[in-house]
Amino acid sequence: MKGRWRMGAERWAAEWLEVPRDTLENVARISIVGNTQVIIENYGRIRSLTESRILVEAGDGEVAIRGEHLRVRTIVPGELVADGEITGVDLR
Repeated sequence: MKGRWRMGAERWAAEWLEVPRDTLENVARISIVGNTQVIIENYGRIRSLTESRILVEAGDGEVAIRGEHLRVRTIVPGELVADGEITGVDLR
């Protein structure tokens, strides 16, 4: 866990420099493309993977992708792309 002071300093720096918070903080960026693709930037690791659910650590929480015929199409440093018939995305 980061210290409270450091978290506040990162938030202040992001506002002062006018850059998105996710560039300085440990915040995930999630993009949903229609109902067929989810892109997660700044992810941690895949916790579980089935055809109906993908659970990914992202930032300080988790992202759960629900659907059918789900698969991880691309994994590169800092970015994960999942596709299939997506019915929902939950943040925890």
